Amino acid sequence: MQSAILRTLTLSLSLAVLDTAAGATPPKPSPAQAPATCVLPAGPLPTRTRAVFVLDTSGSMRGIGDGQANIFDGVRTELNRYVRTTRPDRVELLTFDAGLRTRKGFDRPAGTVQWNSALQALSADGNNTYLYRSLRAALEPLTGSAQYVTTVFVLTDGIDNDDVRPFTAAQALAAFGTRGPFDRLHYVALGTRIPADARQALIDSDYADGLTVPLGQVPQLDGPGLGTGLLRVNSEGALLVPLADGTRVALATPDARTLQLAENVVTNGQVQLRQSGDVPYGSAAALCAPATAAAPGSVAPRPQRLLLRLKLQSPVTLLNPGADRALAWGEQTVLRYRAIPGLKLDDLKVDGLPPGLGAVVSHLPGAREFSIHFTNRSLDPGQTVTPLLALSGGAEEVMLPAVQGRAGGRTPYAAVPVRLLPAETEAAKAQPTRAAPAGRGATSGGVSAWPWALGLALAAGAVILAWLVVRRKRTGKVPGAGRQRPRRGAAGGARLRPPPPHDEPPAVEGIEYGVGRVLSLVAAGGEVTPVPIPLGGPFDLGQLARVPHLSGLRAEQHRDGLKILRVPVDLEVSQGARLVEAGDVVRPGALLGVAVARAGRAPHLPLGALAGLGLPLTLRHDAANVRAAGPYGQHTVTLPAGQSDLGAAFGAPVLGGLKVTLSGPNVLLVEVPIGLRLRRSGETAPLQPGSYLPDLTLVDLPEGA
Repeated sequence: MQSAILRTLTLSLSLAVLDTAAGATPPKPSPAQAPATCVLPAGPLPTRTRAVFVLDTSGSMRGIGDGQANIFDGVRTELNRYVRTTRPDRVELLTFDAGLRTRKGFDRPAGTVQWNSALQALSADGNNTYLYRSLRAALEPLTGSAQYVTTVFVLTDGIDNDDVRPFTAAQALAAFGTRGPFDRLHYVALGTRIPADARQALIDSDYADGLTVPLGQVPQLDGPGLGTGLLRVNSEGALLVPLADGTRVALATPDARTLQLAENVVTNGQVQLRQSGDVPYGSAAALCAPATAAAPGSVAPRPQRLLLRLKLQSPVTLLNPGADRALAWGEQTVLRYRAIPGLKLDDLKVDGLPPGLGAVVSHLPGAREFSIHFTNRSLDPGQTVTPLLALSGGAEEVMLPAVQGRAGGRTPYAAVPVRLLPAETEAAKAQPTRAAPAGRGATSGGVSAWPWALGLALAAGAVILAWLVVRRKRTGKVPGAGRQRPRRGAAGGARLRPPPPHDEPPAVEGIEYGVGRVLSLVAAGGEVTPVPIPLGGPFDLGQLARVPHLSGLRAEQHRDGLKILRVPVDLEVSQGARLVEAGDVVRPGALLGVAVARAGRAPHLPLGALAGLGLPLTLRHDAANVRAAGPYGQHTVTLPAGQSDLGAAFGAPVLGGLKVTLSGPNVLLVEVPIGLRLRRSGETAPLQPGSYLPDLTLVDLPEGA
């Protein structure tokens, strides 16, 4: 009977409301009902993500007091899952009960000890739920809208029970005053209702919404309607989005011709992107969707607008993929890269490194190529590190190849302990220990270290002397012979001449390990170039000689000769008819052959025979000779009379269509293919057909070459 009366009253009230609405003026649609207009905001846009968790830690979250369910552990688990899945660049973790209790910030916390420890230390043992004053205190300090897209999650199972009520719900939401166009706030009520004043504040807001979750349940924070406001797009095709299936979407890009939606509807939580042109790395786009029909428990659903950061092509290209990245303690490796035009190399920095791995970025002024020197300081054997290359002051990041620690080696820069022989031990005990005089080194036990240094110096002198003898036999000259002594100025100081430029070897086809333990590279034309190698410890021959296709060929001096530690899989090193493998010892007086095992080792196939020279490329000419030069070597061709195609002459398809002709002592530019640009050193204006090549011509290759 009572149920029937209640149903009658409910029906009567519903009819009364409908009759009143029919006779009144239709209300204006609220911001939540407004259709989404897909426009990319003007000006610089954020490049990083920030998640802010405002977490209720009152006892009710554990079912204590007026709590109805113990959901605290489930909430902590979901916070950790969300951080590991979406990997925000910044996380703010705040707790409250009778006011804001703790506030901790973390940079890239996914999987870190600091983040895991902070989650584990959370406890729900507070009293009261002073929600609005705590939320205002949490939002007011938030700044950095130009840097971050911020998503705020308010997680509570109660309602504001602050008797003083210093702030209303609307005032609390308004405290986030410096927010950006993609910032959002989600009020998540865990098993409780959202109070009327909070519901109204959410409806009146232009960036907040609410969701009521059934008792005992925890929502998926990156699910439809929640998630983050910034997505990084690393490839065309499927893109996971926090939108419900069937939602219709629109895309706003600076150039609609280069990136489109394959379909304008969400399917299986994804949208399909189709690339039809070059999309600049890090450029922005907006993915928009209208406010969907209210889901159960939702309050003030809003039109969705997600910022997309497009990273469809890498801004850097690895030039030596064969470099050995398994390092023992003290070992180094060098990764060489070429950057896309316009990338500021001065801003490059390597992030994500543990204390046991060091990295230094270096480059020449005005160059597009740079190198990263990694040093294993104290990585554990088997420990793998995936470094991140931060671009543009850290606004964007590129994942670099993993570096792994391996057994062996020694800590860099550590003093080598002196082990006393048994016969010396008793004598050393009998001698009093003396402090080393100022300016002199000493070892443990009072034994002077100078005999060891003298021995090393004598060994080094022997190697240098052997190299001088070998060079004199080959060239008939002694380096430095015939040079004048430096003049002394009026003040008596010597004027130092700049060191001669390093003579980079051309394409290497052989390695000579001489009787005097001198290692030299043999070029295709028979030119022999010695390479100074360390007396002890492993080394990378490609790194020392600056020859890209030898990168990863590691060796070390051995008592019986030169011990080969590693041979890259795409490089063949032979001695006679036998292939040299890791672990082999090359005897002094041997000549080794070197060949790239497959074409994939050349990082830029269109460069053809010029791939081993490195980039950037320059052209010089002397009468009929045109020389292409890079940081690793040079290649010269002689032009015949008449018109010549430099692409065919150099065997480099990337230069195909670049035509020149001899004009007396000059070289006349006849035709320049599309995408290729020649210019004078220090100038940006391209050389036009009909002009003479200058003494030094810079070659700007097409994108992707």
